[in-house]
This record gives sequence, structure tokens and C-alpha cells, in this order.
Amino acid sequence: MATAYLIHINIMSTLPVIATATMGNLTGNILAYFLGQYGGKPIFKSINRFLGINDEDISKIKKWFDKYGSITNMVSRWIGITRTPAIWAAGLFRINFFSYTLFSFIGDLLWTIFWVLLFDKIQSNLNRFLNLRLEYKVLGILLIFSVFYMSWHWFLRAFRSKREKA
Repeated sequence: MATAYLIHINIMSTLPVIATATMGNLTGNILAYFLGQYGGKPIFKSINRFLGINDEDISKIKKWFDKYGSITNMVSRWIGITRTPAIWAAGLFRINFFSYTLFSFIGDLLWTIFWVLLFDKIQSNLNRFLNLRLEYKVLGILLIFSVFYMSWHWFLRAFRSKREKA
């Protein structure tokens, strides 16, 4: 959101922001890949206990990676729920690093373009939001957090129900 404002007032340019954010995301992905690869299951388990992912979920994710490979990471870049676990899992399951990096780059680039352009458009309407009464602002923020929270639990429930049927 801050970069959208800086783009809006011509302090920053859209293309350098997109390039920097994409490379920053890709760098984080590569670090997480190596964390998964060299840290292995103990680190993966300790991090994922906060996400509610268990051993059965991990083996289901492994099957998914075996079937769809690095394209899983590209698509996961666009889905907030799977974004972080997918990059750790790629290293844990030792997906081909070059393929992983290429598809992560494509996914990060598209994700960054979407969000930079979206926030650039939102920026022009930000004053409307800031001028709302406090109750409406709090309600809007609670609604956003509720959607994210319910989405995560819906995803886990759907993921686990498919596992139980298999």
C-alpha cells in the first residue's frame, strides 16, 4: 500500500517496484526452499504446527508435488493459503531447483503485478476509506480478517476430507 502511494505521487515508478518486489519474493522463496531441503521434516513440522498441518497432510502434499511438480509453486503464489507451505514443501521434497525457481519467478511476477496495480487503483479511493466513521473501518477490517480465517479453515477441512476419502 505504501508503494502504491509513492507511485501515485510519482516518487516511485511501477516497473522498478514490480521488479524489486518480485526479486524480493523470489529470494525469500529460495531461502525457504533451502530451509525445507536442509532443515528437513523437524523444521517443517515445527513451523507447520501453527498452520495445523500434520503428517498425513504432508504425505498428501508430497503426492500432489509428485503429480504436478513445480507448477504447484507457481499456482500457490496466487493463493494466500498455500503460498508459504508450498515453498517449504518444495525444498523438503527436493523438487528440481531450476524448475522451482523458474515457476516461482513467474508466479511471483504475476502476483506482484496484480497487487501493485490493485493497490494503485485502491490508492485513488483511499481518502474515501479514511473518511469513513471508525465503526465502518473496524467492521471492514474484521470482515477481511474473518474471510482469511474462514478460508484457511475451509481449505484445511476440504483438504482433509479428500484425504479421508482416498
